[in-house]
Amino acid sequence: MIDQILKVLKEQRISEYLLCDTIKETVELFFIKKDLDMRRAENVHSCTVTVYRDFERDGVRCKGESSFVAEPSTTEEELKQKCAKAYLATGFVGNPCYELPTGAKEDCVTVKSDMTDLSLEQVAGTMVKALFAADHDSQAFLNSAELFAEKTTCHILNAKGVDVSYIKYNVNGELVAQCKEPQDVETYQHFSYDDLKTKELTALVSETLQMTKDRAVATTAPATGVYDVILPDEYAATIFDFYRDRSDAAYIYQHYSDYKAGDFVQGDPEKVTGCLLNLDYVPTVPFSPEGLPMKQLPCIADGVFQNIQASVRFAYYLNVPATGQYRKLSCAPGEETFEEMKKRPGLYIVNFSDFQMNSMNGYYGGEIRLAYLNDGEKITPVTGGSISGSIFEAQKDFVFSKETQDTSKFAGPKAVLLKNVNVAGR
Repeated sequence: MIDQILKVLKEQRISEYLLCDTIKETVELFFIKKDLDMRRAENVHSCTVTVYRDFERDGVRCKGESSFVAEPSTTEEELKQKCAKAYLATGFVGNPCYELPTGAKEDCVTVKSDMTDLSLEQVAGTMVKALFAADHDSQAFLNSAELFAEKTTCHILNAKGVDVSYIKYNVNGELVAQCKEPQDVETYQHFSYDDLKTKELTALVSETLQMTKDRAVATTAPATGVYDVILPDEYAATIFDFYRDRSDAAYIYQHYSDYKAGDFVQGDPEKVTGCLLNLDYVPTVPFSPEGLPMKQLPCIADGVFQNIQASVRFAYYLNVPATGQYRKLSCAPGEETFEEMKKRPGLYIVNFSDFQMNSMNGYYGGEIRLAYLNDGEKITPVTGGSISGSIFEAQKDFVFSKETQDTSKFAGPKAVLLKNVNVAGR
């Protein structure tokens, strides 16, 4: 398919282009309770083609770009039409001009994982055992589950000589736990791992079953007030999305972020009493979608910003190295154990209806489905109400757990404690 696309691009005299050819092989398993309801295997092949055009507008050099997707079933005539339409569309995109990266052909890289020597069927079978290993509670059970074992082969090339490829494995899915008494409630969870995290998946299921039982007996919301709040697992990881986004060249170029190398990013250094941020960019693939080599880089060290992460376009605008854009961060853990953290008076929130971190303005918040209220004497399951706050205020008092988590998105403390959070309750 690539040869056919290159032939059409040449015929239409399109001199700048980027091809991202992807083959995704998947074994998909769907369960109703513990019974396999459906099994499906897929092999999806597609190629995203981006074409570019340089032109002048009002005396300013511009580079327009437009993309389309081709599949093996796409005919040559359809390819010609797609190319012509995309190239025409580039004239309506007036981005300031920039240069595409140059490169050379490199050997295919297989991303290191303990799945690489197994078939997708073996990966799925191993993780299914882990999925149901904790599903033996008399009150709560897995109502349904989906599991996907994936192998992605990606080939990236452009008109400037870049020609790289990689193979990556992943296992992901979702589950719904249910408890019928004294209330009929359900809890949704999702997961994604780049290694065979069997213990982690079993622990996730065990924790979800327990929280579902506790949600079934929770009836009241916490009282309105100000609390120290513990956010575990994916909610802790979501907090760090703020720093990943604010360190992106696109945010900085468009003045959504004022991060500069050497700046302390946790507010007034004299007022910081909590954990200092030590964050790294972690590559989950060896090459960015533009074919840039990706490696682990420091993002923030002891609260001081180190490196901008940048796509080719915004790196050119800011005159910084093009690193590619990272979807995963790692964070150094703290000194306080998770159990010590939970003994503090406050609110330990294990499930939200929705939790969001707004990287533009720094506000976070969510509606509470289940939390544990520690009033200093007893711990009570509560449900309802919401939390809200600003990361600009919270970041000076961060407390990170000693225990860690490692998923496709984040590697770092299992839990984050935020002080003096506003809670709207009863």
